[in-house]
Amino acid sequence: MTDLLTRMAQQPRDVLDAIANSMNVRASEPAMRSICARYLGPLTAPDADVLEIGCGNGAATRLIMQHVRPARLVGIDISPVFVKMASEAFAGQPGMSFALGEAAATRQPGSFFDLVIAHTVYSHLVDPQVALAEAYRVLKPGGRLAVFDGDFASLTVALFDGDPLQSAASIVLRHMVHAPHIMRQLPSLLAVAGFAVESIEPHGYVQTTSPDYLLTLLSRGMSAAGRADEIGRAMVEGFDAEARRRVANRTFFGSLTFVSVIARKGKVNP
Repeated sequence: MTDLLTRMAQQPRDVLDAIANSMNVRASEPAMRSICARYLGPLTAPDADVLEIGCGNGAATRLIMQHVRPARLVGIDISPVFVKMASEAFAGQPGMSFALGEAAATRQPGSFFDLVIAHTVYSHLVDPQVALAEAYRVLKPGGRLAVFDGDFASLTVALFDGDPLQSAASIVLRHMVHAPHIMRQLPSLLAVAGFAVESIEPHGYVQTTSPDYLLTLLSRGMSAAGRADEIGRAMVEGFDAEARRRVANRTFFGSLTFVSVIARKGKVNP
């Protein structure tokens, strides 16, 4: 089963608006901003041409521009709605453009970019090996690929063994994440594609008193299960109510490990 974001171009506007809101929430959270500063900071390249894969509505693009500070950035996304949102968000800013494209077929020239960034994209790809080959194609010799994503197999909201709310997390992964183990598989996939891995860094992410992102993730996943008629409306509302009850009485705990991988086209100098 492919996840909802894999089928982004077919989603109705209300679903896309909900996803865009979640992107904004996640990108604005202090914890995520700190993580992005850590993984994007070493990529600072004021003279670089950067390709952002899966730019969405431009929420992560702002963090890229803040920390990488490239001379030029092209953002691509499979959703025309998101391309329009991102274009409007950065209207008039020099050196920035947005276009339709996807990880496996960017529609960009070969050997052109100094840096390709895929921020929370690879967990939604059906064929990551094809996407890596495309990233290799569009990068200049010696150019770098930065992949940042959740190790979604580590997602937990459980407070005890058999916690029913963890079942909701499992349903979320079924509908919102196509490849929950992709970051564990990525180093070997990169080697096959001809990349040399420069760094792999874990980034712990915990939400308790203000779990805005995880609440939106749980809500969107449960709603998707409801639309697919896998569960009834009462269960959708029940899981949502339980998550918010825990937030209100300060017992909510959610944890997810993010991972950043930086790889270079060609060999890494010893």
